[in-house]
Amino acid sequence: MSLLTSYSSKLFKRSSSTLAAQVTPLHNTSNNLVGQPFYMNKTLDKYILQSPTSLTLRQLIFYERHINTERLLKSANYVRTELPIRIAHRIREFQKLPYILGTNPHIEGVYNLYWQAFERIRKIPMIQTRQENEVFCEILQESLDAHLVIIPLLAKGITECEQQHHHIMSMDKLDQFMNATLRSRISRRVLTEHHLVLSKKRKSIFNVCSTHNVLTKCIHLVNASVPKQGIAPKITLNGNDTEFQYVSDHVEYIIYQLLSNAFRHSTTSGLEQKEIKVTTCSNDTDVLFRISDQGGGMNKKEFNNIWSYGNYKRFGNMEKIQQLEAKLNEHDVLRIRLGIGLPMSKVYAGYFGGSLELITMEGYGTDAYVRIPRLGTTNENLDN
Repeated sequence: MSLLTSYSSKLFKRSSSTLAAQVTPLHNTSNNLVGQPFYMNKTLDKYILQSPTSLTLRQLIFYERHINTERLLKSANYVRTELPIRIAHRIREFQKLPYILGTNPHIEGVYNLYWQAFERIRKIPMIQTRQENEVFCEILQESLDAHLVIIPLLAKGITECEQQHHHIMSMDKLDQFMNATLRSRISRRVLTEHHLVLSKKRKSIFNVCSTHNVLTKCIHLVNASVPKQGIAPKITLNGNDTEFQYVSDHVEYIIYQLLSNAFRHSTTSGLEQKEIKVTTCSNDTDVLFRISDQGGGMNKKEFNNIWSYGNYKRFGNMEKIQQLEAKLNEHDVLRIRLGIGLPMSKVYAGYFGGSLELITMEGYGTDAYVRIPRLGTTNENLDN
């Protein structure tokens, strides 16, 4: 199915009244919906019955290259109808949380933010002009800004609940919930930012990436942001440079997190300088990175929990921040170990069908393998 057909199939008519007159203002407080959402579940159920319409990277890039007024308005109406469906599925998962976890003020704050966005966007009438799209873009940008608090709020909520009520939720279920929430967050932000790009409100999120340029940028940031308490490791690059089109923010975040971990654990207090070897290669379908360090590796217990959110102690530094976009433009945040870098990187890697795997040798070091698809033909990973 072409992107044009996919967009067209999602459209349905609403009131012809002007968009600005019908849209409810976005409130910064998360308490304005407390007690109300539970009485609106019949409305939510209508959206839960609809499955999200996933897209591929190639479809999104094609639309960006061939934009005109007709396609811009189809994009606006696709985003207008698609976002409430994706948000509705997240709201339902929040409703399934254990009572104690769901009533934590931080978790409840996220829940109410989702309801605000759901109610606001679902009531937007069909967008029929560029002027109405301008108002819609303002709403989208406000929503992006308002939801920057979600990751810190979730981490703080989990930390508080685990401190007060140990093992309130099994680690497997907590990990599933967090991974699905982060995937959904990424999907909504990609759709939203992509439409803002089509509307010329920001630069493209899909860039021609170079493995060499990605590594050079990330190494520079690691050297600038990771504290040096000893002899820093030597970083050597091997392999051919490869160009590929992708969400540059995603691949850069992944590589930075892996390099910063390797750098931190390979810094020594003695006279010996350790080495981090970075190897890149590619084939017809994928671009691959390997980052090998000599940081001592991990024991079995530590390795088994590297992708998990269940150890609340890892989120301790989240108290120091109020917002998190999970991009490399947050220079001040990069200096703080937040405990979410590896799990977030794995979600980023898998979003368009890639992968992130770690192999460790306790007493020696760790190898990280990243696979980034280069064809752009895999649908968004929206699995719960």
